[in-house]
Amino acid sequence: MDRIERAICKKIAPLLKQHGFALHKDWGYFVRPQPYGHDAFLVVNQGTAGVGLRHFEIAPHCGIRHDRIEIPWNTLGMVYGEGQLQTDTLVLGFPRGMAAPTLKVMPATMDADIERIAAETEAVFTQTALPFYARFADLRAIEELANKQPLADFMPYTVGGPMEDRAMRSLLLAKAVNPQRYAAVRQAFIKLDQGMYPREKRLQMLQRVDEMVLPDGQA
Repeated sequence: MDRIERAICKKIAPLLKQHGFALHKDWGYFVRPQPYGHDAFLVVNQGTAGVGLRHFEIAPHCGIRHDRIEIPWNTLGMVYGEGQLQTDTLVLGFPRGMAAPTLKVMPATMDADIERIAAETEAVFTQTALPFYARFADLRAIEELANKQPLADFMPYTVGGPMEDRAMRSLLLAKAVNPQRYAAVRQAFIKLDQGMYPREKRLQMLQRVDEMVLPDGQA
C-alpha cells in the first residue's frame, strides 16, 4: 500500500469493521472470512491516467473468493505461493483511466481530497459492495454471470485477466454448479486462438480441468 491508500483505508476502517472486515496488512486490503472463502474490499491508487497529468486516480474494487473454485484453479500454475490465498473468483472493479472525476487526488489538495474520497468510498462500500457480496455468495450467481455467454467480456465484472484465467475459472464454475453448460464453455475455449500460453499448453490445462473431480459443497 502507498500512503494515499493507507490514509483512505484508515478512514474507512471503522465502517468496514462494523460489517466484519479487517485490514489484512500483508495483503494490503480488507478481508472478511466466510464459510465459502472470503470477501475482499480494495482501495487502489491506479496512478495517473496519462503522461503529464498530475493527479492520482483512486478506485475501489470488490472481490469474492470461493475456495471450491480457487483451490483447484490454483493447481494450474498461474499463481504461486502466498498469492494463491489471495485469488478471487469474481471481482467488480474498473480499469485504469475510468475513475470518476471525484475520485482523484491532486497533490496541492491531497488532505482534502483524501477526506472526500474516503466518504465516497464508504458510499461505494454500502451501496455497491455489500449487495455484491450478498448476491455472489451463491456460486450459481457467479456461474450464470460468467457463462451465460461463454467467455464473453462482462466488464466491470471479471473472473480473471488473461484468457486462460477466465476460461479455466468459467469451466470450473460450470463443473461445480451447472455441468450441463460445461460443454458449451469448453467448445468456446477450444475455438479461441488467443491467450498468454501456446495452444498446446492451453489444451493441456483444459485436459486437467476435464479430469478434475470437484469436492461436493453448497453453491
